[in-house]
Amino acid sequence: MESISYRVAKALVQVSPSAGLKGNDLGVETEESRIQNLLRDGPYGVYVGEGDPNEWSGGGALATIYMEQKGGKGDCGKPLDYYSDACEVAYHASELLGDLYIEFINAAVACVYKV
Repeated sequence: MESISYRVAKALVQVSPSAGLKGNDLGVETEESRIQNLLRDGPYGVYVGEGDPNEWSGGGALATIYMEQKGGKGDCGKPLDYYSDACEVAYHASELLGDLYIEFINAAVACVYKV
């Protein structure tokens, strides 16, 4: 069974052409490698993580999406760009998730809840 964070990362990658992508070549990364890029716990943390460890939603979220670029070696495209297409990507990703939806907390964090 796939974890909630994996399901969320997968939906974001399927909807967004840049989520989890390293570099500028859209043909190099596979869907699975892009998903793993979003889930990878690097020096600045993950882009998509289980639960709500920092209590952005008061502790009730099933997953948390961090939207600020982390930077550094090996970084990838952020999952949502609040100042660009984040609303559209979150809407379509939520459609794919079916029983879950994405809600913005602020310009840097979104949380995932059960419908």
